[in-house]
Amino acid sequence: MKPASRKRISLFLGSTLVLCASACSQKTAEEKGKELATEKIDMAKGIGVALQEKGGAAAESVAGGVGNVFKGLEKGFVKAGKKIVSDPSIESAGLQITRIQESLHGENGKMHGLDAYILSKAPAKGKLKVIVYDIQEKEIGRTSIEVDSQADEGKYYSIALDKKIDLNAISSVAFDYKPIVETAKK
Repeated sequence: MKPASRKRISLFLGSTLVLCASACSQKTAEEKGKELATEKIDMAKGIGVALQEKGGAAAESVAGGVGNVFKGLEKGFVKAGKKIVSDPSIESAGLQITRIQESLHGENGKMHGLDAYILSKAPAKGKLKVIVYDIQEKEIGRTSIEVDSQADEGKYYSIALDKKIDLNAISSVAFDYKPIVETAKK
């Protein structure tokens, strides 16, 4: 072998050894894992702080039906309303439920429940069975109210619910209508 070739090979091997030595870390896999986990935890803490400071406003604008992960989401969900599920008996009676909202005033300003806006195409007198469900579609409450409306009328009806029901947990409200059949007096 020529001396120039030896010199090149030695130079190549020397630089390769230097590169290999610098590329190999003295840290164990456990230490590398701890360092990586610490970095990720610090990132998560930073995201949490940012969400606490500014997340409420952002969540309120995108929350339409997502649920209440934190206060901003809760506000957005309430603004978006609850899902309305109407039994065919509602339409057959000429009724249409167009809006559900948390009762702001109720009777005596103390009612715990919902308000439903009901449109009547025809006169209707009967009982409206109301069942409330959470986001997992599990029943969390039920009640019934009297409906007495004239043709071409729209009004809010107050739906009192058990005080133990978390109104923010309600994602959908189902309605079923049974007309009151008046018997002729003898």
